[in-house]
Parts: sequence; C-alpha cells; structure tokens
Amino acid sequence: MAARLNIPYTTLRARFLNVHKSRHEAHAAQQFLSPAQEQLLVKWIVHLGSTGRPLCKRTIRIRAQHLHSENKKPSCNWIYSFLKCHPEIVLSTASGLDPKRAKAFNRPVVNRYFDELTHLVESLDIPIGNIYNMDEKGCQRGGGKNRGRRKHFYSRRQRAKYKHRSANLELITIIEAICADGTELKPGFVFPGSSFSPEWFDNHPDIVYGFISNFDFLC
Repeated sequence: MAARLNIPYTTLRARFLNVHKSRHEAHAAQQFLSPAQEQLLVKWIVHLGSTGRPLCKRTIRIRAQHLHSENKKPSCNWIYSFLKCHPEIVLSTASGLDPKRAKAFNRPVVNRYFDELTHLVESLDIPIGNIYNMDEKGCQRGGGKNRGRRKHFYSRRQRAKYKHRSANLELITIIEAICADGTELKPGFVFPGSSFSPEWFDNHPDIVYGFISNFDFLC
C-alpha cells in the first residue's frame, strides 16, 4: 500500500499557479551550472552518444568546466547530482563500434537502407521464412580485459550504446542469425587458426565452430 503524502492545499495551489518555484528552480543559483547550461550539456551528451563518441566521467567534467563562468572543475559527486536532475541521461558501458561501420551509423543512411529493403521484399514477393538477420560480436583475445568496462553517458532512450574502438584487435567472432519467422540458427564461433582446438566443443553439439587459417575458413 502506497504511503500518503500530507501536502497542504495552499502549497499545491501555490505550486500550480507558479507562485512558488520548484526545488530545482529555487536552488538554481547554487548549482554548478545554470539550467540553460545543463540543458546544453544534455543535448551534447545525447548527440555524442548517438554518434558513437560518448563522454565518460572524466571528459564530462572537462566539458562542464568549459561551460562554467569561472572555468572551475566540478567535484566528482557533481556527476551524480547531474544524473539525478536529468533522468533522461544514463551512465552505461559501451559496445565497440568499428570505425568503418561508424561512417554509416547515422539516421539518413539507416532509413534509406530500410526503405530499399522494404521495396525489394515487396517487389520480389520474398517470403518471410527467407529473411534472416545476422549479427556478430568480437571478443578480444587476452589482455585488455577491463579496457572496455569504463562507463559513458548516453540518452536513456538510446538502446544500442556504442563507442569507437581500435581496428587492430585480433578477435574471436561470435555469430548469431535469426529468421523473421522467429526460428534461429545455431550460434557460431570463429577462431584464429593458431588458437583453436576442436576439443573445446566436444560436449556442445548445439554450437557451430570454425577457424581461419591462411585466409581460408574451415569448419
């Protein structure tokens, strides 16, 4: 059962008529950044997060310092107060985004792709059972275990959270494919030939695996 809040009628009426300011507005003069500066920072965070170049705790404090009238650097706790005042922003870990893929990571290109795909499926009358979605995930081999655990700022509405990564990593690739009718293929793993051992999957018949050796893919 929810607890009742005993708020006087006069208080609610004064707040409704804007006679009294909200707590956030009343203490605006005590904030590190003004409300207008915070809104500007929020928009910048959303933009950078959507383009794969999110801010982390260190870089957001630098941005806030540049916005401050006296160029002061905010405290470490300021970040959490900022998040509390702006629930549309979240602090989350990022998935790696390849630099080449990032060039096509924008709304006009994505919209054009789906428009052309819809036209192709309808014009050729492609059955739904022949439409698959495939995705892959690269896991770095050894070293740098905690390198990708740093959290960055994104819009709460942004579902996929990316950050540009180096293009020179040797990876183990995990592949998944799902049909538009709801069926799915077995998950697949692709290893560099020098680090692959078939015995790893003796007890896992529901997994497809392979390795790359001398530029040839072997299963």
